Amino acid sequence: MKKPVFWIASAIVIAGLGAWLWRTVISPPPFIEVSPLSYTDYASWSVVPKETPPAVWQDGWAIDVFLVDSASELKGRSGKQLDKKEQKARLQGRMFEDGLSAIGPVYAPLYRADAKGDDLARAFLIYLRKHNQGRALVIASNTTLPDALLAEIEFEPDLEERFGGFYRLGKDPQSLSLTEGLDQPAESYCPAHLTESGDCVRNVMTVRDSGFSVLAPESDVAAFATDFSEWLRANAAPMAEPLGDLEEVEIVDIRRPGDTDERREKRNDRD
Repeated sequence: MKKPVFWIASAIVIAGLGAWLWRTVISPPPFIEVSPLSYTDYASWSVVPKETPPAVWQDGWAIDVFLVDSASELKGRSGKQLDKKEQKARLQGRMFEDGLSAIGPVYAPLYRADAKGDDLARAFLIYLRKHNQGRALVIASNTTLPDALLAEIEFEPDLEERFGGFYRLGKDPQSLSLTEGLDQPAESYCPAHLTESGDCVRNVMTVRDSGFSVLAPESDVAAFATDFSEWLRANAAPMAEPLGDLEEVEIVDIRRPGDTDERREKRNDRD
């Protein structure tokens, strides 16, 4: 009597497994469309400082970290899957922030998997315009950086001196290519003093901890930051506080008491 029950149970399991294989491997549902992100909204960042760091014209040189994390790539076949992906991105971002904050404040944008270049370029531009305030910066990444993002480094006229190069993150960081093509390597985006010293791209080891990547104990990023800070203080002048928007001021005609339009007309007639 037990054999029919066993075969029925087996058939149910096989049918369920077949349905799972069909949904997940053979014919999975399409990825849902993710709405464009607005990087003026803090919710579009997996990591962003809770308080605005002081501008360079207030406290002198300091360094920001712009983090491009592969875990911040948003992609899912359902709303539930997408929410889970976003939650993991925020947790992973905080894990990296714990180590990278030895350099300075960390900014890590979320981005759409199918619009990586456009999203990261916009996020970087918003960061420069709204958050940076003349501070030096480095870019840390554990994934390939799109050309659209790297192009913003060249377009920003006052960034050359205060850009501190790239921090390449990973268990084997030397194997990661930061740029999409070989025609223009990462070193071509660094200022001359970094390429000459070989410090344009610094390798930072990571390890796994409770399912997340964290900086390895031997990854002394604070020493890297100290070297760059010393170079800035010796060789670069901090940006002055920008002037506000120019306002057109109406020029008012200043007159003595009794100097009316009527009296002026009479005087002109006599002349």
